[in-house]
Amino acid sequence: MNLKRAARTVKRDKKEYEVSTRLTESTDSIRSIIHNLSTPLEEKIAMEDQINKMSHESNCLLDIIGNNIKKDYQKKLFLGYREFLKRNIDAVNQRIDEV
Repeated sequence: MNLKRAARTVKRDKKEYEVSTRLTESTDSIRSIIHNLSTPLEEKIAMEDQINKMSHESNCLLDIIGNNIKKDYQKKLFLGYREFLKRNIDAVNQRIDEV
């Protein structure tokens, strides 16, 4: 029984690591874009700080939902969070269309 539990834990930890790695990669990607902008340094720092905060908050929320919330509510919360992100993406797409 303990072996099965350990295997599930390892599998979950691996998935969480993969998600965390993808978030880090996406954060690094936008940081690179920010560094290449020809805007004042203060604006670059402010944008990078916001990206870092968003990345950290997203990672924390995924961890909280995945590790501290009852299984009964996890799927609902993950689906709600996904909808929240979709709406943010829609807003970004709208801004892109305006440029």
